[in-house]
Amino acid sequence: MGDVRKSVGQLAARIADARSARPGEIVLRLTGEGGGTYQLSTGGKEVQVAETAGVDAQPLIEVLGDARAVQSVLDGKVDAREQFLNGGIRVRGDLRHLSDLALELGLLKHPL
Repeated sequence: MGDVRKSVGQLAARIADARSARPGEIVLRLTGEGGGTYQLSTGGKEVQVAETAGVDAQPLIEVLGDARAVQSVLDGKVDAREQFLNGGIRVRGDLRHLSDLALELGLLKHPL
């Protein structure tokens, strides 16, 4: 499997073009090989990605899980809902926004 950073970068580029993206922070807290905390700052037509030790503000969306499980979702190998229901990832925050964005990006087949 490729580099998690690359998958997060590709996600950021896709979010920048998404109509349903809202200004704010999306945080990925990933454990295991390739893990770390990635903060995607959305707004306008650009998404900034930073690896960070922590996030001060409450993010719009927070995804927690094993780096490889999350990467398989980001790379389109596994449906996000399936991974969530199997306990591979947890999510917090604005679930409606997450559902709309994930549907538009093809990460979900059906809304949450």
